[in-house]
Amino acid sequence: MYLALPMKLTNIFTFLFLLTLLFSCETENESSIPESKVIPEIQEIDSTAFYDSIYEPYKYAIDTFFLNKHKLTEFYGTVLIAEKGRIVFQNSYGYANLKTKDTLTLEHTFQLASASKPFTAIAMMQLVEQGKVNLTDDVKKFIPNFPFEGIDIHQLLCHRSGLSQYTHFCDAPDSIWSDKHQTITNNDVLNIMEKYIPIVNYTPNQTHYYCNTNYMLLASIIEKVSGISFKEYLKKYIFDPSGMKSTVLYHRDNNDELIMPAQGYNGAFNPVIDIYLNGVVGDKGIYSNVHDLLAFDKALYENKLVADSTMQLIMQDHNEMQNNGQNYGYGFRIYPESEMGRIVFHTGWWKGFRTFYIRIPESQKTVIVLSHIKRGKFFDVKELAKLSRMQ
Repeated sequence: MYLALPMKLTNIFTFLFLLTLLFSCETENESSIPESKVIPEIQEIDSTAFYDSIYEPYKYAIDTFFLNKHKLTEFYGTVLIAEKGRIVFQNSYGYANLKTKDTLTLEHTFQLASASKPFTAIAMMQLVEQGKVNLTDDVKKFIPNFPFEGIDIHQLLCHRSGLSQYTHFCDAPDSIWSDKHQTITNNDVLNIMEKYIPIVNYTPNQTHYYCNTNYMLLASIIEKVSGISFKEYLKKYIFDPSGMKSTVLYHRDNNDELIMPAQGYNGAFNPVIDIYLNGVVGDKGIYSNVHDLLAFDKALYENKLVADSTMQLIMQDHNEMQNNGQNYGYGFRIYPESEMGRIVFHTGWWKGFRTFYIRIPESQKTVIVLSHIKRGKFFDVKELAKLSRMQ
């Protein structure tokens, strides 16, 4: 015998039973999902803040290093250190002009001197990639009246031509270029070489001999192949694609085009003279600042200017090892071995300006130091490279 429940109450119990059963099944299904399939909440990391936090303990030490040099009157200039294109340290020290006491800023531009050579090398290798130039092409192919035999593009790029310095054979005797107030150009140098046939230091490809004449010739060949001036070529195919907004090729007659140029000084703090040789370009001549040089460096890593395979060829050792432990690629000096790995760099030194452009490809670290006063004991490349390394 049992007690019969009203129909409405029976329906209520049935509904509650089914609801309980459904809830228990959903709970079981949720708990059975493998842990590996649960998608965690993604938290974005502020990469700029991340790098800043890592380098923060070392910024003071880096700043102190350059500040001490400045206090000893051995360094006046700007500094930038970056990792994978991100700035981790930057600062300026001194005045842009000692007479007017204009404070030096990171936007001021400096004569890069021989650190202009990487730009010339990249420009030439762009033409090689396009098939317009071959590394084995003889200079006479482009400059028919060139008075020397057996010198090719490869030898110019890695300083194996054996040619003598145009800064020597154009400067003396005075009869060669008598008016030292008149600007001398690349074409003038070519005419002097054809007329006087300067002595050579070595036969072609005999050995490495660093010579500015090589890069003057490369700039002239770039003009002949491209059909535009070297200045136009750099702007169109290197400066603009890299985002270098303050960089200008200086040829002595375009001072008004320079953007915030720092004044160069000698060791006695006297302004350097803008000599007639500043009209020659390719081996020197570029004015730039630390931010634009970093933009150029990033463009190389991102293969915006030349392919990665070309960049690897540029950074190869193309000479016998030198006594100072260095080698030379195409437009870059190289320390093949160091405690930081391979160091690829170029320095510059011309009429008060000193430049250090240093790359450490293995870790993609970059050190740029620009100075406009030639004074005191200066920097060692490996010493500067170490500043980018976290201790």
